[in-house]
Amino acid sequence: MKSTKRNSIRWELEQLAQKSNQPANHKNKPPRKYQKLGLNWKDVVIFSMAMFYTTLYHVNAHAQSTQPVNFDDISSGMMMSFNKTTGEYHSLQLIQTDYDVDVFGLLATIKLKQTFLNPQDHWITEGVYAFPMADKSAVYQMKMTIGDRVIEAEIHEKKQAEQIYHQAKSEGLTATMVKQYRPNIFTTDIANIGPNEVISVEITYQMNLRYDQLFYELRLPMAIKARYTPADVAPNLPSTQGVNDLNYRRIDINLDAGFALDEIRSLHHNIEIAQDFGKHQINLTDQQLYDTQDFVLRWFPKTAQTPKAAYFSEIKDGFEYSLLMVLPPNTTEKSSKPRNMTFIMDTSGSMHGQALDQSKDALLFALSEMDDSTYFNVIDFDSTAKVLFPASRKASPDNISLALDFVDGFSSDGGTNMAPALQIAMQRENIKSGYLNQIIFMTDGSVGNESMIFDQIAQDIADARLFTIAIGPAPNNYFMSKAAMFGKGTYTHIASLDQVNDSMSHLFAQLARPALTDVAVAWNTSGVIQSPSVIPDLYMDQPLVITSKVPVSQAKAAPSFVVSGLIGENNQQKSWSEQITLNHDGQTTGIARLWARNQVEEMTDDLMLGGDYTVLKEEIIELALKHRLITEFTAMVAVDRNPDASRLARARAAAQANAAAHQAPFPQGSLGWRWNLLFGMLLLSGALMLQRRV
Repeated sequence: MKSTKRNSIRWELEQLAQKSNQPANHKNKPPRKYQKLGLNWKDVVIFSMAMFYTTLYHVNAHAQSTQPVNFDDISSGMMMSFNKTTGEYHSLQLIQTDYDVDVFGLLATIKLKQTFLNPQDHWITEGVYAFPMADKSAVYQMKMTIGDRVIEAEIHEKKQAEQIYHQAKSEGLTATMVKQYRPNIFTTDIANIGPNEVISVEITYQMNLRYDQLFYELRLPMAIKARYTPADVAPNLPSTQGVNDLNYRRIDINLDAGFALDEIRSLHHNIEIAQDFGKHQINLTDQQLYDTQDFVLRWFPKTAQTPKAAYFSEIKDGFEYSLLMVLPPNTTEKSSKPRNMTFIMDTSGSMHGQALDQSKDALLFALSEMDDSTYFNVIDFDSTAKVLFPASRKASPDNISLALDFVDGFSSDGGTNMAPALQIAMQRENIKSGYLNQIIFMTDGSVGNESMIFDQIAQDIADARLFTIAIGPAPNNYFMSKAAMFGKGTYTHIASLDQVNDSMSHLFAQLARPALTDVAVAWNTSGVIQSPSVIPDLYMDQPLVITSKVPVSQAKAAPSFVVSGLIGENNQQKSWSEQITLNHDGQTTGIARLWARNQVEEMTDDLMLGGDYTVLKEEIIELALKHRLITEFTAMVAVDRNPDASRLARARAAAQANAAAHQAPFPQGSLGWRWNLLFGMLLLSGALMLQRRV
């Protein structure tokens, strides 16, 4: 009672002092809100400071935490564990990545093995493994090793594979499913992973090698840049978190080119080369890689050894499948038509730094190569597009000077919104009748709406030609090569600044010479199904590469065919043909899969361009199931049907515990340490105020 009385007297004295100190014109001012609560200004300051610093700490801690990303941000193969309570994916440790590559002629077989560790002390009911792939890869085998169990995958239609996988997961069985997310990105779902278990995933795929500018190229993707998707296009992707990649890599390549080599060159990484007769063993010398550059290996035939034709075949199920490469003759005559050149320059945020410098150098080189008979224009784009001239102009010194000033002002920012720039380049006002209308498109291809861009190019390209130039060490090769195909042009990759002059010189030589048109292959037998069914125009140093299928009963004689085409322009066109006879091979494995993969690609292109969805889908599924290929509509699934009994019991117990935790909206500790800190500081503030009043 005494303390209450003292408090009352003290409060009355404070109120009296406040009233006596107030100016006369404030005597009738209503009391402040905190005064109505019985608080003085010191109490309010203490409480406000506590709330301010608590909020500041919470915001700072949140900003420093790992932000969710989507599958378009994948920079390497990664395994992510799924948390049912938060709906997010969390990374496991990628402790080793192994590439074992066998190259025979034009064919490469790659075994990609990535080993992950679950460092958690609890079971993971589901994980996701995502990995970048080279475009045109035929993925046909996958196996998962968990402990001493090796699980082989089977091919099914995607819906059926998903049903098998989810049923196995619900029963506590270890299961895995491999799906195609994009043509160059694949994902694997894994169910029921034990604490501290080491998991290995081995993917086997095949692809034919690229030949261009007198060299062969093998590319192993190590990174995929984040991709821009327009606001009106929903990516429909799960949220994920990054992988703890220890960056350990091993790359071993057995190279049997089939001819003498002048040079073997790695563009970005240190390698060791050992030769055994006509074969070469190439090994990556760095054990840890901290860059995001693709591994690119090129080998150059000796000049006299450059083959004019190469033929590989495989006999399977009553058919002979073949892979054919032919080098048409190069013409030294330049095109007689004047040119109208439009340069599209990507200055989005993904081009920041060296990529933008390379693009500027390439564009400056192009501007310096033009004469006053050439018309030109320059378009710069990021989130929006900006054009130098309303319509193309002559390459006069004054106009070139304006273009140089325009290029000097480029800076990297914004999104990779390609569509408006392509629309300007292909619109009627920018196309000149009677000219070679050539569009040179410089970008890293970091887009997520590829199919929309492909459809735009196919619909609007008309008589123009689109030539894509990839900038940087890890571009979106699938987009760049496919855009050039729809644009009836070529694809050039500039990986570093020291390649700008050579690459651009070669491209300008291609642009200055007429292409080989109306290319056709006439076989000496009937019933041949080849891919591509319609052969595109071929430019200087560009080979004809086709895969084919023919019944064995029709292929008893040595394979023989006539390759023909037209060289030149208008009334000066000359016909060219060459008959080629090669010996039966029949011993190479994997050609049938490559043929099927190319057929699927053609049908997928038809789908993007508005073909009959139902018919094409059924044809893709039938072909993929027969050749064990993962496609947009097929997937691989594997289930451990004979698990260890004790392990199965632990997996089911973990699944039940996770289900129970998921049903409880706020289990103990679910709000996290930040909430505990906030609650503690609120209690502290209350205690200080109580002490102050006492």
